[in-house]
Amino acid sequence: MSTATRPWQGTVLGILNAIGVFFGLLAALGFFFAGAAIAPYLEQYGLAMLAGAGTAAIGGIILAFVILGLFITIGIFKGQKWTIILSLIFIGLSLLGNIFSFNIIGLIINGFMFYLAFICLKDAYYN
Repeated sequence: MSTATRPWQGTVLGILNAIGVFFGLLAALGFFFAGAAIAPYLEQYGLAMLAGAGTAAIGGIILAFVILGLFITIGIFKGQKWTIILSLIFIGLSLLGNIFSFNIIGLIINGFMFYLAFICLKDAYYN
């Protein structure tokens, strides 16, 4: 039986991921309902059906990433190493996006999350 306890970095990383999952779910729901909101404005051009299908497709893609984020968050709290590795990959991609878009706040937040995930990668709790 392992006596390793979850490091505080893992707890903070899991909480930040849970917050991201929550806002991702809100974004997915927003896209699902956006088609109904903008369809009346596009009806005069005959594009009302396209607006509903397009926003629903975007909402479905976001929902798929939300479900993946939920599994990653649960895995972080359970001590599974694959979730830390996957988090490092996604956080690294976010860092690159923030660098190229000159998003300073996102760069600071994702840099902190990268630090947390890197510390967790070396911890005995995540084997």
